[in-house]
Amino acid sequence: MFSEIYDIVIIGGGTSGLVLANRLSEDSNLQVIVLESGEDRSVDPNTLTPGAWPLLSNSPADWTFHTVPQKDLGRQITIPQGKALGGSSAINSFLFTSTSKATVEGWKNLGNEGWDYTTYEKALKKSFTLHKPFGVTEGKGPLQLTLAAPESLWQKAWIDGLESVGFPKTDPLSGNLGGPNIAPETIDPRTKQRSYAANAYLDPVRNRPHLTIRTGTTVTKVLLEKPSSAGDSVAKGVQFTSKDGFFQTIGVRKEVIISAGAINSPRLLELSGVGKADLLQRLGINVVVDNPHVGENLQNHLFTGLVFEARDDVETIDAFFRQEPEAVAAAMQDYGTKGTGPLSTSNMITMAQLPLPEFHTEAGRKELDQLLGTLDPDSDAHHSPPTTPAFAAAHETFVRSILTDPSEALGNYVFGSAYAPFDAPSPAYRAPGKYVSVAIELSHPLSRGSVHITSAAPEHASTNEGLNINSRYFSHPLDLEVLARQVRFTEDIISRAEPLTRYLKPFTKRFMDLEVTKDYVRRTVDGAYHYTGTCSMMPRAMGGVVDNKLRVYGCSNLRVCDASIVPLEPTANPQAVIYGVAELGASLIKEDIL
Repeated sequence: MFSEIYDIVIIGGGTSGLVLANRLSEDSNLQVIVLESGEDRSVDPNTLTPGAWPLLSNSPADWTFHTVPQKDLGRQITIPQGKALGGSSAINSFLFTSTSKATVEGWKNLGNEGWDYTTYEKALKKSFTLHKPFGVTEGKGPLQLTLAAPESLWQKAWIDGLESVGFPKTDPLSGNLGGPNIAPETIDPRTKQRSYAANAYLDPVRNRPHLTIRTGTTVTKVLLEKPSSAGDSVAKGVQFTSKDGFFQTIGVRKEVIISAGAINSPRLLELSGVGKADLLQRLGINVVVDNPHVGENLQNHLFTGLVFEARDDVETIDAFFRQEPEAVAAAMQDYGTKGTGPLSTSNMITMAQLPLPEFHTEAGRKELDQLLGTLDPDSDAHHSPPTTPAFAAAHETFVRSILTDPSEALGNYVFGSAYAPFDAPSPAYRAPGKYVSVAIELSHPLSRGSVHITSAAPEHASTNEGLNINSRYFSHPLDLEVLARQVRFTEDIISRAEPLTRYLKPFTKRFMDLEVTKDYVRRTVDGAYHYTGTCSMMPRAMGGVVDNKLRVYGCSNLRVCDASIVPLEPTANPQAVIYGVAELGASLIKEDIL
């Protein structure tokens, strides 16, 4: 039936897919193939040069998805997703921040045995080698991380300033968050270039004779058969289109693993007949597994930000971001000769994950009780069908535990010494002068969206068409309440966080009034690029698509392993989390098939 057959077929050569390719092909008896829609861009200077990462959005290396117009925002949101070997690790902003211990324990508490924090952390540490200041290294993993010392005036001022208002410095890889930090970056300190799934996990094993990589190849369907009406379906192979546009199939002996990301993994399941029966039948797709939770529980961080004017006598990198010729030339010279300057980094490593102190005063606790008292899991489930009341209640319980614990971070903050266009005439606008900016991110949203196909046409599978992506931002009222208070909190601490404040020009507080702040947030908010949840790992009755071994419910040899299985949004940038998930997933798969 098939001209080619492999033991393992991995759909998607992104962050997770290449971790799986490396780890599963350690056994030379397994014939492994990876099918990737994008191309190999591992020699592209824009891929490799850290400071060039903004140029990768809306490029051939990006799927460039879009949400439907968001009801509570009045506009569409763009969704970058990596379309290249390495996936989003090839186009992202390098930040390598793990999530909190509480978040991973939250996954486990949904019913995911084997996903405790200790096990997750062990898997995460397998992924990287951390290069710390003064030549100190930790770990022996493929991914190379650079952790810089806080050297610049602004980095020191941020950390010292937040410590002065009660937030001691934290380790972003510790699982215990709640203060400022300098984030590690996926940059190899030896080459000063991006370290990512393609050059860290794939390059060292490309020559394994039992590992095959195909780029420019888009899978349009997993070929599922159901031996009996009562039994699970079995993946027999996959159908795909190659660069020449012709349809082909390959067979599988053991497992098909979908690692196509939070947007494309549920898309492929639905195209293969796994999803909500009504939708599939309407599109003429044969229903193999009726599971209405496929494509649901889409979660993402919302963010806005504030800009403050810096004193004239301190340095910022505004001129570089305005692309002034002299500043760009200097940056190129510094990077080319010394591996330093704004091209050597994402320029976003100065961070903090913080609680919201106002919720921990007596008045704040009463206000929080009032806000939480308005929440009704049954009502929440009704407003975001087909969320089950059980998951709505579990999700609310988790977020409530974060909000009420003064040691847990409910917001992620990214500091930069340049103007950021949060409230600008256009995203490309850069103001004259000198500025610092703080991006303010809601770490644990309760709003949940969805990803569903709108067409069964296979030609859409290699494009950003044929999909309805609805993030449903602010559909849960608590998200706006919390994010608005984060904005007010940020303005307040910046006004008194010495020595940071002394380097800024005096400013008048704009956000004393909460309603004014909410209006600002609605106008300026955007979605981060941190999408998770659309093939969630949890019990099927609660709303799960995969079990704790990442097996798709109703399928005996089909798994999903990528950001889509994460049922509760990580605290900050999810890159590290996805490497940890992939390493743990690889271990679980090896236990089952070897």
